Amino acid sequence: MKLQEYINAFKGQFHGQHGLVLGLTESQSEVYVDLTVQSAMQYMQSLMMSGKIKELQTLMGGGAEALQNSEYFRVLIDQCAASYYGLDWDVERKKNLAVHILGFVLAGLKAKFEEGGHPATPQGVMQFLGIDLGILGKMGGLFGKWF
Repeated sequence: MKLQEYINAFKGQFHGQHGLVLGLTESQSEVYVDLTVQSAMQYMQSLMMSGKIKELQTLMGGGAEALQNSEYFRVLIDQCAASYYGLDWDVERKKNLAVHILGFVLAGLKAKFEEGGHPATPQGVMQFLGIDLGILGKMGGLFGKWF
C-alpha cells in the first residue's frame, strides 16, 4: 500500500522531533508510530464501513477546531492510546502521545502529497494513494445501480 510506503519514508524522523522529548527510546518511537497508524486505519475503515463518510471527511479535513469538537477524534485518540499496551504510562500521557504521532503523520503525508505535485482533488488523492481510477469508476457504476 502506497500510504504505508510514504509513512515508512519519514517515520524515523519522529524520534528526533518528538519521541526523545516525550521520553521514548528510538525503537519505541518506531513501534508506537506503527501502532498508531494501524489503530487509526482500523478506526477509519470502521467509520467507512458503517456509512459514516461525512464524519470521516470531517475527521480528515476539518482542521484543528473541528477535531477538538469531534467525538470521532476523541474515540480515535482513545483507540490509539489503548493500542499502547506495552507502555506503562497513564492514559492521559498515552493520549498525548497519540495526538503527537497523528499530527506528525498527517504533516508528513501532507508534505509527501505536495512533493508529488498531486492536485488537491479527490482524483489527486486517489493518485497519491495509488488507487486505480478505472477500477474505482467501474465500482462506482456498480454501486450506483443499487442506490
